[in-house]
Amino acid sequence: MQGVKDMLAEIMHGLAEMEFTDKDNNEFYPRPSSAGPMKCIRQMVYHGLKISKTPLPGRTYHVFDDGHWHEELILNWLRKSSFRIHSEQMKVETRPPMTFGHIDALFTDMLNIDRLLEIKGYNHFTFNRFWDGELPLDNLSQCAIYLDALQRNANPDLKQCVLLIKNKNTAQYIEFEVEYSLFEDALTVIRSTHSTGEVRKINQIMPEIVVSACDKFKRTLEFIDKKTLPKRQYHINEDWQCEYCQWCKVCWENYEQEFNELKTNIDLPNEIADTIRYYKELGAQKKDIESEYDDLNAKIKQIMKDAGAKQGKAGEYLVKISMIKTNRIDKDLLSPTEIDKATKQSFYERIFISKAKELLNGK
Repeated sequence: MQGVKDMLAEIMHGLAEMEFTDKDNNEFYPRPSSAGPMKCIRQMVYHGLKISKTPLPGRTYHVFDDGHWHEELILNWLRKSSFRIHSEQMKVETRPPMTFGHIDALFTDMLNIDRLLEIKGYNHFTFNRFWDGELPLDNLSQCAIYLDALQRNANPDLKQCVLLIKNKNTAQYIEFEVEYSLFEDALTVIRSTHSTGEVRKINQIMPEIVVSACDKFKRTLEFIDKKTLPKRQYHINEDWQCEYCQWCKVCWENYEQEFNELKTNIDLPNEIADTIRYYKELGAQKKDIESEYDDLNAKIKQIMKDAGAKQGKAGEYLVKISMIKTNRIDKDLLSPTEIDKATKQSFYERIFISKAKELLNGK
């Protein structure tokens, strides 16, 4: 097929951009999937104010679309089990200011007990964080909102939910078994179970979980009504939420001006001095430790080179030196215009601490 332009791999992301960009203009409304504490309020306010957003790259649309098909495939597998899967995408009426949501499904066991089923898919690293103890707070909030709606409007005895999470890289699964109390507005995360059969008890209570979600949306709607913005919840160079946000550019475009307008002469609480003192002490220790660490690193490498080896054993330790290749751009081969076009400006915040007398003396 030599000479044919734009074969399959090259057009996949472009097709997704064309398909989803036109569909990505939905109106904002408080929805259960956005109710959790990790969801950025500022992002929702931009959405509600109908501020223009940057289209997502086609690759990201593929990632989101994969999640839908993971859900369908999982339900198809579960239909082959002894559990009865039903009520898929059933509409439920949620508490205001939310209006409604759609559950993934209900499932009934052999004792005729109904439970809510919510299905999510994550990459390998996020999946492992959840198995290692971090709770998927936004997903659990969504489960609580649906259980609250089902108990109030359909079945007061439907108190339990299984949040089933798939590792999209390895096809492993975790389930979180939870129970919601309508009277207390509390979600209890009982245990997590891995597809290997390992069970970990959790027994952690999340109080006022639905009320907190409703309050978050009320604050969001107040910002939208007043046409004001809340403080940023995440930082552009530190948190992945900014990377995937379609309002990232507009959110941060005036940040340099905002930073320059910050106050420069305020008195901080006296107790902060102890925190700063400890921070300075740790910094000094860190510098000494890093210097010693680098010296030992160089010493071990030199011993390996003197032995003419890239791998060896010392006592109970196996030492291996790997060659890491990196790519860099040689700017001498580019024109100033090309360099300027390829340069992406970024920023981060760095803290400097000096003694007050040193600062006054200009040191």
